[in-house]
Amino acid sequence: MVNVKKRSELNKDKQLEIIKDEEKEQQVKIIKRIVLLIIIILVASFFFILYVTEIATTKMIVKEEKVASSKITKSFHGYKIVSFSDLHNAKDEMVSETVKLINRSKPDLLLFTGDLLDGKELTTEEREKLIKELKKLSASSLKYAVLGENDTEETSLILKDVGFTILDNSYDLIYQKDDAILLMGLNSDNENLDTLLSYYNSELKNDNIYSILMMHKPDSIDDVLTRHSVDLAFAGHSHLGEVRLPLIGSLTTRNGAKKYKNGYYDINNTKFYISSGVGINVYDFRLFDRPSINLIRLNQINP
Repeated sequence: MVNVKKRSELNKDKQLEIIKDEEKEQQVKIIKRIVLLIIIILVASFFFILYVTEIATTKMIVKEEKVASSKITKSFHGYKIVSFSDLHNAKDEMVSETVKLINRSKPDLLLFTGDLLDGKELTTEEREKLIKELKKLSASSLKYAVLGENDTEETSLILKDVGFTILDNSYDLIYQKDDAILLMGLNSDNENLDTLLSYYNSELKNDNIYSILMMHKPDSIDDVLTRHSVDLAFAGHSHLGEVRLPLIGSLTTRNGAKKYKNGYYDINNTKFYISSGVGINVYDFRLFDRPSINLIRLNQINP
């Protein structure tokens, strides 16, 4: 009986050891899984931070579209317009990349829709570097600009120095041979719309002329469209929120960009393009909102 009992106890001890070993193995597996999960989270976090702070803020894209209208004459068929916006004292490499992409697009008309600076004064060295880089912009392009709320007199001087004409509630006629398109520039305060639209009251007006409006704040377009129709419009200011989510869009809005928060709208046949900008302003990172320039090709269609 004694031997039988001892054998039974030994079996129980072995079973307990087996159970303990299994429990230890299970614990080790759980610990390994937790460690692996932590490593995956850390690696994913690293690459996410790297993406939103570096790749998403520096890897620029060109958004190219065709715009067709019966108002576009044969002389302007294929005419290329590039719009860019909101440098906000961008880093030297971002300015260089912007200039490179613009020149590669070979625009006939180059539009800047405001906020070259961010309100801070540039040092002499910073100013000289910026001017030197912006002077590389395609010499064959006609260059026009409007100012943003952060732009100062220094901005105006820089833009004029590098060949931009500033439209401050004013307009200009862009000619190809004997044909023309109308370009209007609205300042960020939405003042003097009568001056902005004065072409339509002039003796030389052409009611069928193709019209382009450039402004800084997107929501300003409503003030203009209540007065007169426009064929094509460009704006900046919003950066499209800088942080966007699929199916949701921008997580934040700014004054002057509460209504028009996306990159494109068709408002009663007004083709309206809003730039995501070059620099950063609201956040120090971007998500699903790469810096970009807009390239628009005008196409003639038969009436």
